[in-house]
Amino acid sequence: MRVNRMSGTLGGAVRCGLTVTLAFLVAALTGHTDLAGFAALGALASLYGRDEVYAWRWRLMTLAGGSLAAAVLLCSVLSGRGAPTPVLLVAIGAIAALATAACALLRTGPPGGTIIVFAAGAGLVPITGDAGTAVAERTVATLVGVAAALAVCNAGALVDRGARGAAPRLRSLLRHDPAVLGSALLVLCASVAAGAVASLAGWGHPAWAAMGATAVLHGRDVHHMGQRAIQRGLGTLGGALVAVPLLGAHLPFWAVAVLVVGLQVVTEVVVGRHYGLAMLTITPMALLMTSIGGTAEPVTMAVDRALDTLVGALIGVAVAVIAARPGTPATEAGDPATLDAERPGDRRRTRAAAHPVHPGGRRPAALRAPAPPASR
Repeated sequence: MRVNRMSGTLGGAVRCGLTVTLAFLVAALTGHTDLAGFAALGALASLYGRDEVYAWRWRLMTLAGGSLAAAVLLCSVLSGRGAPTPVLLVAIGAIAALATAACALLRTGPPGGTIIVFAAGAGLVPITGDAGTAVAERTVATLVGVAAALAVCNAGALVDRGARGAAPRLRSLLRHDPAVLGSALLVLCASVAAGAVASLAGWGHPAWAAMGATAVLHGRDVHHMGQRAIQRGLGTLGGALVAVPLLGAHLPFWAVAVLVVGLQVVTEVVVGRHYGLAMLTITPMALLMTSIGGTAEPVTMAVDRALDTLVGALIGVAVAVIAARPGTPATEAGDPATLDAERPGDRRRTRAAAHPVHPGGRRPAALRAPAPPASR
């Protein structure tokens, strides 16, 4: 629960803030402020590979950005076609599981598959007007944000050609791994269960519950998952209280944009130091992004966010406890909160090696806990 010491986070935070700012600017200048939330969502591709050499950073951001756009596209299509709730829940669970597995195999580090689930939830927002047009607009807006992330976060390669480095071959990373498969199945079960509970309770955003379960299951071991659940739950409650007056003020577009960018930068500086404290900024930021172009009542949306997150976190821990074998040891030494600071293949630590550990290196710490020791 203590605050961790970290360095080198400001550069990534500033790049992320610039990317989100550019996404908002493009949306506003093209007269589509109602789609700015989707553009800002695509800009979150900047969270992936931020400390990697440019060659691998570009590839990771491209893959992450494509996944964000695909999640928005699929869920928007399902929403536009009026798909039944069970279909939506299975889709969210499948997206969460696939994103978790892909991020584990590619060793992306935080935020893992959580942001992809957030994108899927954004796609489930009800569509008004022509469904085909709305789906296309949402997807294009998300891709605009992805393009902004690629441009801002890789601009340094034009100046420092020697820093481009080498990227591992995807084929060597995307291979069968029983531990990753088992973790993905746990995420699938927990996400569907959490979404079902939230849906039956009548809360408006079951994808948020699935996201809570997914985030918790990114823990290192059951003990760490319990800590993440507590920090995520309490932090979200506090963040929801912060968000209510901001949402209730019905701020103009540019005020919301400034707040989202500021909160995003602070989040990236804080999240590696203390997960729970970061939720105090993540929650109002996510709610403000969701409110752009929407008409949801502020208190209702904030309460939904808090309840969905609590249910998702509890179900995530419950699934982890049920799946864990008695006596299974922790899989990683050190402070549990360091997962949020760790970036496998971090450029600051492996610049000289240029990622030779990827093809045959250790499996992601974030997903080993539920697997039996023999599979490690």
